[in-house]
Amino acid sequence: MKVFRYVFLAWIGICTQCFAQTAPHCSQIMDYVEKKLPHCGVLKMTPTFVFVDLDDAYIHSLTPFIEQDGFQEPPYFGDPYTEGAQISIMYSEEVKKYGIKKIAECGEVIHFTPKTCEIVHHSTWKEMEEIYLIVVDAPELDKIRKKYGLPPLNFPFHITIGVKPKKANAA
Repeated sequence: MKVFRYVFLAWIGICTQCFAQTAPHCSQIMDYVEKKLPHCGVLKMTPTFVFVDLDDAYIHSLTPFIEQDGFQEPPYFGDPYTEGAQISIMYSEEVKKYGIKKIAECGEVIHFTPKTCEIVHHSTWKEMEEIYLIVVDAPELDKIRKKYGLPPLNFPFHITIGVKPKKANAA
């Protein structure tokens, strides 16, 4: 499971060939997010990953909206190396490349604004056909990346709420 998680993170980290499409049920999901879920989380760091830890309800309560479309919860639970619902800030390749050992902002509350939903396709995460994301606006995260010498991301900050395995892997 740890390897699967890092493959996913690498996929997101190099997602320059991705394309997004209109996401079904987005208006219902965004309405739920606006009314029932917090728009903040706590900045955390593992030895190889920096992220905003979110209420797991971002996944547990939103996946039912998209299950009928073949999506399931992302593999973020049940393994000691999975963080649950989160917004990735620095990926393992970046932490290693830029020699990030400590983030002074760890433990701080980070606020964000949920913007829209997207379904993303990418050829490098071979096990997955589609990924369902909530795109968020979080200028503070860009500032943190810049402070530690990282370039801006090539894609928006987001919360992955669902994954659709390819048919051959769905069994």
